[in-house]
Amino acid sequence: MPSSSAAAKLPKAYDEDLRATPRPAPIPAGHFISLEHAEPSPMMLSLQKGWKRIVGYFKLMLVLAVIGAYPAAVVISSDIDDSPVVFPPNESWSVSGVGIAIHKVARELAGAGWADDRARWHPQARLTALPAWQEATATGLSEHVKLLSEVAANAYGPDGDLAAASRLLMSVPGEDMLPRLTAAAEALNRFDTRASRGLALRPSPEETLPLEMALFAGWAKEDIAALSVRINAEHSAWLASREDITAFYAAKARAHLAHELILAGKARAYGLTGNAELAAALARAEASWKRAAEMKPVFLSNQQGPGAVLPDHLSSMAYYLVEAEKASADLAARLTPAPAIAEDVAGTDAAADAATAEVAIP
Repeated sequence: MPSSSAAAKLPKAYDEDLRATPRPAPIPAGHFISLEHAEPSPMMLSLQKGWKRIVGYFKLMLVLAVIGAYPAAVVISSDIDDSPVVFPPNESWSVSGVGIAIHKVARELAGAGWADDRARWHPQARLTALPAWQEATATGLSEHVKLLSEVAANAYGPDGDLAAASRLLMSVPGEDMLPRLTAAAEALNRFDTRASRGLALRPSPEETLPLEMALFAGWAKEDIAALSVRINAEHSAWLASREDITAFYAAKARAHLAHELILAGKARAYGLTGNAELAAALARAEASWKRAAEMKPVFLSNQQGPGAVLPDHLSSMAYYLVEAEKASADLAARLTPAPAIAEDVAGTDAAADAATAEVAIP
């Protein structure tokens, strides 16, 4: 430890006088430059203005994104898949109509989803075209599967799996369609599996095509009536009302289903395509349903007038369906056996019985 004498040996310059108060030296006049007339850098001003604009644009885009997010979600969620149904190469169906039904159901569930099952806040709950498309598709499939169940009837009546699938495909108010459609697809798959193993009657295209054409003609007649009501109604909305959209896309859905079922049946109707007249009638029906199924306007229009600017899509759809109804009814009449033969036979038998009775009378 240093002794107290060591501190006495330090020079005077190292001593600190804490009592001394330093005083600033006087500032000479003109030492500082006057800043009264100084201007900021033009580059900094431009950068500052640019930054404010960027921040303003960002805030505006954020507000527009928040406001337009829901309408954009509504538009994006309206996905109507009207592409052709194509079976994978490794997939085969004993009854082509069953395969079409399963693919149509799977496409709606795996694609946009079932719109009527959505909550009220969901963007799809605001749609009109997609619910009409899906409802008409399910109803058309139900009617067609019911037709198949009657053709494939056994000693106990219509086929059980097909009849159950037909009931499940029909919507019930207050019930979700997802479990019903899933159960319907399973029932259809069970029937096709049994048909492939010979455990169920497998309808042939020659049996089903006349009945299908009569069913399709009925669809066209029903949709023409619904479209005519909307065409002749007073227009309360521009470009089209919700009722107009519902009528158009319901007709389009059934047209697409009819066209796909015709193609599926035509591919295996070897006995029908060999006849030139029947093949030509089948080609006319296929072409007429295809024209109606391929209508896909960006904005649906149902405006009265000459149509110089806006087309009348409902009138065009109705015209195509008139052609489809005529072609389908004509083909159904050609394929259905004429009942006059049975009447002639019955008349001949009655005449023979009368003649026998006259001979027997003395």
